[in-house]
Amino acid sequence: MQYFKVIVFIIFPIILSAQDFTNQWTGHFSYNEINDLYASENKVYAASENAVFIYDSDTKTTEQFSTIQGLSGETISAIYHSTVFDITVIGYDNGLIELLIDDQVRTFIDIVEKATIPPIQKRINHFYENQDILFIATEFGIVEFNLSRIEFGDTFFVGPGGSQINITGITISNELIYASTIGNGILSASENSTNLVDFNQWSTEVIGNFNGITSFGDQVLVWQDNTTIKSLENNTLTTVITAPSAIQDMQATSESLLITTADRAIHYDSNLQETNAVQSTDANSFNLNTSTLLGETIYLGTENNGLLEVANTLTPVTISPEGPLLNTIFGLEAFNDNLWVVFGEYDINYNPFPLQQQGISKLTANGWTNISKDDVLGVTSLTHITINPANEEQVFISSYQDGLLEINDNLVTNLYNTNNSGFETLVSEQDVIRLNGSTFDNNGNLWINNSRVDNGLKRFSPESGEVLSVDTSSLIRGLNLGFSDTVIDANGNVFFGGYSTGVIGYNSQTEELIQLYGEAERSNLPDDYVLALEVDLNNQLWIGTFQGLRVVFNPTTLFQGGTPQTNQIIILDDEGVPQELLFNETITDIEADGSNNKWVATASSGVFYFSSDGQETLAHFTQDNSPLPTNNIRDISVDDSTGSVYFGTDKGLLEYKGTATGPENNLNNVVAFPNPVRPGFSGDVTIRGLTSRANVKITDIEGNLVYEEISEGGSIQWDTTAFGRHRVASGVYLILVTAEDQAETTVSKLLIVR
Repeated sequence: MQYFKVIVFIIFPIILSAQDFTNQWTGHFSYNEINDLYASENKVYAASENAVFIYDSDTKTTEQFSTIQGLSGETISAIYHSTVFDITVIGYDNGLIELLIDDQVRTFIDIVEKATIPPIQKRINHFYENQDILFIATEFGIVEFNLSRIEFGDTFFVGPGGSQINITGITISNELIYASTIGNGILSASENSTNLVDFNQWSTEVIGNFNGITSFGDQVLVWQDNTTIKSLENNTLTTVITAPSAIQDMQATSESLLITTADRAIHYDSNLQETNAVQSTDANSFNLNTSTLLGETIYLGTENNGLLEVANTLTPVTISPEGPLLNTIFGLEAFNDNLWVVFGEYDINYNPFPLQQQGISKLTANGWTNISKDDVLGVTSLTHITINPANEEQVFISSYQDGLLEINDNLVTNLYNTNNSGFETLVSEQDVIRLNGSTFDNNGNLWINNSRVDNGLKRFSPESGEVLSVDTSSLIRGLNLGFSDTVIDANGNVFFGGYSTGVIGYNSQTEELIQLYGEAERSNLPDDYVLALEVDLNNQLWIGTFQGLRVVFNPTTLFQGGTPQTNQIIILDDEGVPQELLFNETITDIEADGSNNKWVATASSGVFYFSSDGQETLAHFTQDNSPLPTNNIRDISVDDSTGSVYFGTDKGLLEYKGTATGPENNLNNVVAFPNPVRPGFSGDVTIRGLTSRANVKITDIEGNLVYEEISEGGSIQWDTTAFGRHRVASGVYLILVTAEDQAETTVSKLLIVR
């Protein structure tokens, strides 16, 4: 029966060729946490959380691989490079195996799909190459992979009675295959055995728990307990190294042994004499996961400082690619080619514990700038970002525990709490100030919600620091665990959502409060847990709830008496049956782009891109058809100046090269691209630089009209057809643009070559 299980691996290999998304997507992954390293020839192969980079020590350059190049985005547990076959092998926590061959990703899901192995027992622990076979140590046993044929071989279940046991490492010495295990000691079998699938071929050398094993010269070294390295000979263990603290990793070359602890990497010669050590200091502080050796240079894989190179000077130099501090993205805000990122969290019940003090990241055209967690005034749970549109160097970041953080020119300058502002604490005589969604009005005031207090809405003046409080206690229903988003419509009305409060609206002129709450008999909300709000370019209020989507077509009418109502968006499915758009979906964010189309993030179905009225699905991105590493999208931000759309997840940050930009103040910069349209091009032509509601007409050189549209934002797309009927012929086409007030016009030319 054991043999039959192996045959399935051989006859039915499950190989997937990954798609490359570099044309339209950019990955902004963090490379600060290094899980595993492997050095070979002049290169270091580094595995971060869910991406890989290869560092060339000769050219001092790095090559990155992430979901953009086709990696899965899952958590990486091991990496190895075969110099014989020039193949990089990546192993994952979930049992996935991916190969980099000629910079192409090939994915093997055999272990992931193996129903007889528990999902929590498929982790890839270690790789060991012998001739053309790569032995894979897993939490259930040993798997062979043939590197010359690029296919799986046998699987060895070597526990008692052929059971599944946790294999932590594999090595070969003196024609014996050794396997270290957790709970089942050190096992060995003849390298020349033709029946290693038979568990009876495996003998127990010694009992105990072992975290790894390696061959070093003529010795077999095992890593036992937390601090000891022992030599195995004739079923006997002899301690040869006692580390100063818990060992994290052990790697050997032909003449050197490198032991990694949390605060140092220790180098030993062929006689196991310590020759060198690189240790964390106050000046160069780090926590290590792993280390490796390339020539005389030590490479340190840290928990949060990336990959460090330590050469003769013994001064660590960071060589990881640029990126944000972390992959656990929680909040985004893009404006004028600047992107701010925060990593604070709260759970579905708005619980921010355990509190975490994280830093802040900023992306510009010049790359990444990171504000360390040590430079945020001790503030925890940073969740929401608002850039001052009148001064983009002034940024306010909400903390869902400590108040409001102010940043000026990339430096944290102020923290507003109960000591210096009117923000309120939910715990008497303590600063427990839970602020979240915020937005600026036309007068330069910041409106922000303050959770779990009676005065749940605040107006903050950045100039004076004064805070105006709005009492919302009469509208709090059920559990008031927290508030989410805050938006302002074109008439200055403020709206914010919450855990069980639906949507609360406030008219700052009349000081009137309204509430969208309850199902059909009240406001027709699918759920009173509102996570996302957006006021689009047509001044419509879009509402994302825990169980669906609603729209208010004219928010001003909500303050005109009666029971305020929301509207469903009804679409026709593929069979012509009316359906509610995003029925029962948990919507985490909604953003309108420069064309007033809607980007909608969900907790389990990825990202949807809808037409301005929601009737047409323009795109639907998931982890199956895009580089998104997960279908749980936490936040979206659209940069109207470039059209780029950023997606924040708990597994990384992705950028989609969109074409919809915000409206311009004039028509001085109208441009069409691509121009010319060359043979074989099948996409849309984007016309950018438009004012709001500009009239765009496209004619052939003889003046025949082939297209006309009123822009909703700063750009439109033309599919190069004559009103959708047929593709236009080769030739020069005129683009005539007239501003809404007809006071300004411009003409551009577009060449199409079929």
